[in-house]
Amino acid sequence: MRIRTVIIEDEENSLRVLTGLVKQFAPDLDICGSAGHVNDSIKLIETERPDLVFMDVRLADGTSFDVLNKLAVRNFVLIVITAYDSYALEAIRFSAIDYLLKPVGIPELEEAVVRAKKNMLLTVKQHTIDSLLYNLGRQNSVDRKVNISTVSGYEFVALKNIIWCEADGPYTTFHLADKSKIVSSRHLGSYEELLDNNNFCRIHNTTIINMQFVKSYVKGRSGHVILLDGTRLEVSQRRKSIFLHKLQM
Repeated sequence: MRIRTVIIEDEENSLRVLTGLVKQFAPDLDICGSAGHVNDSIKLIETERPDLVFMDVRLADGTSFDVLNKLAVRNFVLIVITAYDSYALEAIRFSAIDYLLKPVGIPELEEAVVRAKKNMLLTVKQHTIDSLLYNLGRQNSVDRKVNISTVSGYEFVALKNIIWCEADGPYTTFHLADKSKIVSSRHLGSYEELLDNNNFCRIHNTTIINMQFVKSYVKGRSGHVILLDGTRLEVSQRRKSIFLHKLQM
């Protein structure tokens, strides 16, 4: 299957390098055009109706988010390119948007394209980008939504509604404030870094908890935490000091 692709990049050298990498290592991607300004990028995407868009965060007269906000339809898979490890990058991670850090490496490009092809089969492309724009507008991290990967697509859940996460072999079960559950097709470790910076804590090899739902802590060799919904969970000896530090913050 040929994949219609556009590249939004204002740096001539970066555009040339990425175009060359795509042609050499992802030959089934047809590059239909490129642009480096906000209005030109909007026009290109609306005209070409691509399946896949590589989009640099910084453009000559704005950002890629300015482009996304002004598009009426966002029915494409997005791969963000950035040289900046910033607030925007965290929002990108939360939204399950793929990204490449400059300078773009060949293995990273190939892996991103493989994931993009899988995402093209899903019906959540517009929702994924909508989630990114939503998260960019949230100054308070607890109001952000995390995209939970499931066997059928994604579920979009606000961090403040996640009570705890439980490992189940290669899967992760999310326990939510409304007493519902979501089973993710990804393992618990794949969520640890993302959640750890947002008032979550891994208290056991099998468990990550939202610290705002902690009701009490029962001392012991390992100890137990009791959550607001009554759930009682073991805190492993190895992770107790990290948990207690966060509890006192």
